[in-house]
Amino acid sequence: MQLKYLTDYKLSGRKVMLRVDFNVPLKDGHIVNEERIDRSLPTIQHILNEGASLIIVSHLGRPEETNEVQKEFSLKPIALSLEKKLKMPVDLKRDLSSIKQSSEDLLMLENIRFFKGEKSNDSNLAKDLAGLCDIFVMDAFATAHRAHASTTAILDFVDQACAGLLIKQELQALDRIDNAEKPIVIVLGGAKISTKLPLINALLDKVDHLILGGGIANTCIAAQGLEIGKSLIESSMVSEVKSLINEDNVILPSRVLVAENKEAEAREVDIDSLTKNDAIFDVSPTFIHSLQKIFNEAATIVWNGPMGLFEQDQFSLGTQAVANLIARSEAYSIIGGGDTISAASMSGVLDSINYISTAGGALLEYLAGKSLPALAALQKKALERVDNGA
Repeated sequence: MQLKYLTDYKLSGRKVMLRVDFNVPLKDGHIVNEERIDRSLPTIQHILNEGASLIIVSHLGRPEETNEVQKEFSLKPIALSLEKKLKMPVDLKRDLSSIKQSSEDLLMLENIRFFKGEKSNDSNLAKDLAGLCDIFVMDAFATAHRAHASTTAILDFVDQACAGLLIKQELQALDRIDNAEKPIVIVLGGAKISTKLPLINALLDKVDHLILGGGIANTCIAAQGLEIGKSLIESSMVSEVKSLINEDNVILPSRVLVAENKEAEAREVDIDSLTKNDAIFDVSPTFIHSLQKIFNEAATIVWNGPMGLFEQDQFSLGTQAVANLIARSEAYSIIGGGDTISAASMSGVLDSINYISTAGGALLEYLAGKSLPALAALQKKALERVDNGA
């Protein structure tokens, strides 16, 4: 992929807008995991050290586009965290006009998803954003699969644009998968299969083993005609996954952890032993350990999505078992997605993972060979500059 990168530009005295992904987990207004912030620091520090003024743009969660600040989705905790890490003030601005009027060297715009038009890739919002900077830097790989105003449309209105240091690092790591040594194992969890089924189908021919957990696995278990009680499933997808569960390289849980509700004590059962009052909250660690040979023989492992309700101790065992098997494997390992990073951190295995991607959905789409709108727009911009002799 032919892209322009941050290091290709002289930045001194220029206004730079940096799109990052600071969509970090929060609890009671405090950041639970700062991985995504930390991974963006080299890009931020490079821009400031080169003598540019910087406007940071990010989203957080899924607020309503009202053009008003919604406290629970405010970037204020992130601005405070950045101040400590950078040892300099980070001026958080509510709107574009206050950004335009400011002479501060380091600004952060409030949650871009507060602004009407962000998620619809609105050209008017994109044009207004572009008017605030001389150079646009896209470094939010985790949102590169979404065509939004601050990731894609903005590239139609800026004179100069490039990818940041984090995107460069992400692409270098993921490109290794294109020529990955086999056997390749992908572990896929999370709640919904509807958004991931096309990607799963695209990945099937590339991998030797696809291990499913979480709500994704629950829907597949339901497609087997088994009782799943009160488990989280996507009923509309049950018929859609019937062909998937017959694939030779797809592995579904044979044992799971169930309870009548998430506060009740967990029980380990075979998947054909659930009652109408049971709900699956985790895969069984016994089942995961039965796959030890697959993990030991793997040359490449990719993990995206927890195996269950890992935030609660009694339902974290399956996810922890996956984390530990990956950590002990000699395979080249990549994990991605906010929940997956949090789960690996809770299991104490982050230092044993070869590459930690900040992306979840974008990671899977890239590995499946899908075009990511933000990267496609960056490439188009780079080619335009080549055609113009720049």
